[in-house]
Amino acid sequence: MFNLVKDEFDENSDDILKSINKMLASKKEKKDEENKEKEKK
Repeated sequence: MFNLVKDEFDENSDDILKSINKMLASKKEKKDEENKEKEKK
């Protein structure tokens, strides 16, 4: 998974990076679930 590197951003960068990482993680979880369902069939 992508780990975003924080340089010298403003205070909001932490929130932005956290939300991007959450979106990437949730997409990965959905793909994993879809793959498991396909394997069952």
